[in-house]
Amino acid sequence: MLNYEPDFSTYSYEELLDAKRNIDKESYPQRYETIVQLLSDPTRELNAKTQAIEEVEVNKYSTFWPRFWAAIIDGIVFAIILYIECLVFGVEYSTQDKFLQALNGVQFAIYAIFMHGYFGQTLGKMLMNVKVLNHDTESEIGVKQALRRESVNLAINISWVVIIMIVATSLEMSGTISESLSYTVLGFGILAMIWGISEFVTMLFNDKRRALHDYIGKTVVVRT
Repeated sequence: MLNYEPDFSTYSYEELLDAKRNIDKESYPQRYETIVQLLSDPTRELNAKTQAIEEVEVNKYSTFWPRFWAAIIDGIVFAIILYIECLVFGVEYSTQDKFLQALNGVQFAIYAIFMHGYFGQTLGKMLMNVKVLNHDTESEIGVKQALRRESVNLAINISWVVIIMIVATSLEMSGTISESLSYTVLGFGILAMIWGISEFVTMLFNDKRRALHDYIGKTVVVRT
């Protein structure tokens, strides 16, 4: 142990800097000189800077959990909004009411378009410090791009509202629904589920954590 000689060549640039700051150069002049020589190597410094930039880039796009919690926050906000709307309009609130939930989905999509288009963030994203930007330039997006980004979610929720109204009308008029309408409801539900899963899976398997709607809108979500 007394003859232990550290192999400074295996140290990272940051570790060498730390060693230089803390070494007793009076007691270990040769070690100090070795550290100085290694730090003066331009290749080592360039590699350190490149690695630091890469780490910053990775952290910048590591937005899965912030986006997850932002969605939870926005969901809670809109559940409260829906409850208030039910009180105002004298409608019984129920989480099992598919028509109400579909209407809330349409409201949420419009809210997302407005907030992303003008601010780049929903309330949830503001609290979680993430923002939607243009993928190519990483500049602010506008309402048109935000609309394109949310187009599938908006279309799904509007379609669901229409389907529920058709089912309700059919039940009111004949007390039953046709086989084709039953298959339509089932098929649409499956497609909506596939879309949701695809969004999740896509986000996990690319470096910038872009979901399908980000590819459609040509956007990327970054930490602020």
